[in-house]
Amino acid sequence: MASGHIAQVGKGVLMQNTKKTSDKSPDWKGTLMLSEDYKAGQTVKIAGWTKATPMGSLISLSEDNWKPNPDSNYPKEIPRKTSDQDVPF
Repeated sequence: MASGHIAQVGKGVLMQNTKKTSDKSPDWKGTLMLSEDYKAGQTVKIAGWTKATPMGSLISLSEDNWKPNPDSNYPKEIPRKTSDQDVPF
């Protein structure tokens, strides 16, 4: 894990693998602390951001488990600025 990186649930990092031993070695290595229990074959969506650090570039990861709030009334109705009476036809 990156120096100074504090593990957080649902987040992780990938750091460039500077100690590759063969062409089949991974280019990036790291960890992701999961927020839920997953079953074999289940997909975990992730999102990543490239960040520069004193130790080199890394990819900061986060579980992408965003879901819309069912109480948010989405999609919201946009208030009309004109009334039907203002339309000339």
